[in-house]
Amino acid sequence: MFMKRCRKLRVFALIFVLLPALAHSLSPSNTIDHVAYYIMYDPLSRTGYESISFELSANGITEFSIQLINPLYGCNATLINATFANPSVVIVPPFFNSSTGVIDFVVNSSTAVTIYLLVNNLFQELTPGSYEGVLDFTMFRNVSFTSIVTIPGIYKVIARRFDSPSGNPAVSYTSNTTVISFSSPGLYHVILMVSNGQVTPQPTGSGGGGFVNTYTAVWLISVIVVAGLAVAILLLLKRRERVVVETLPPRSLEEDEIVKEIVLALGDAGEKGLRQSDIVTATKRPKSSISRRVRRLLEEGYIEVERVGKYNVLKLTEKGLKFYRGLKKR
Repeated sequence: MFMKRCRKLRVFALIFVLLPALAHSLSPSNTIDHVAYYIMYDPLSRTGYESISFELSANGITEFSIQLINPLYGCNATLINATFANPSVVIVPPFFNSSTGVIDFVVNSSTAVTIYLLVNNLFQELTPGSYEGVLDFTMFRNVSFTSIVTIPGIYKVIARRFDSPSGNPAVSYTSNTTVISFSSPGLYHVILMVSNGQVTPQPTGSGGGGFVNTYTAVWLISVIVVAGLAVAILLLLKRRERVVVETLPPRSLEEDEIVKEIVLALGDAGEKGLRQSDIVTATKRPKSSISRRVRRLLEEGYIEVERVGKYNVLKLTEKGLKFYRGLKKR
């Protein structure tokens, strides 16, 4: 009995200590800034490494909950390590939720932080020799931000920012490596294409940022094929961009045909749920269309994400099941 009372007293003491932390976490003075997001990724092995560095401003005991990646686009990550410039300020060590991409920790003072992640499936194979990925940095809006993605090998890069008409990334090449630089946080669609010929960077002073494809006559037909593929992908991107910009009013969410197909597929799958890639296969809809609607369904509480092994699985909530049953009755 005495031990039970002691445990209760410790719980009340912990609540008493954390109440100021919760109050501080709501203060505008508790922020993150100067985010430096570095990614090294090999699309052939579908694995890579990320380091995210930023500065914390904490006015007293503060709980931070920061989304580092967005699993909705198929990427998943594992925490390797988190280092603090001043380790003594850490009250609760970092915990990374791979299902949501969110890291949580509690500190009692300002400090600099660097987080290291092992990442998989950042880019998906689009066609043989080309890879597609969505890089979501929107969680770092309104802060100083830079990001560099380093990819071994030489790729032609087609990158567009979906959430803004400006701010497309810069591409450069060095030491048989493709480097993509982002200067502002946003939502980016990136396609990597392998060229059969050699790709070399332009000489200094030639305008920078571009590249020159040097082919012998043997590769002339390949040039035509690659150029045709590039034009087709650009047209596809423009089409996708129009789709992404389109929004779904909350009142019409249950009237959207693709939403109905997603809910029916998840409902038919039952308790085992489906991966987002399985939904794309089941509905035969574009990845971007599924991703956008899955995000809305998550926000509206129709579906939830559950980690099963190394995959993120989508399942219907009670609200989603109610919608599913209504669709089956029609």
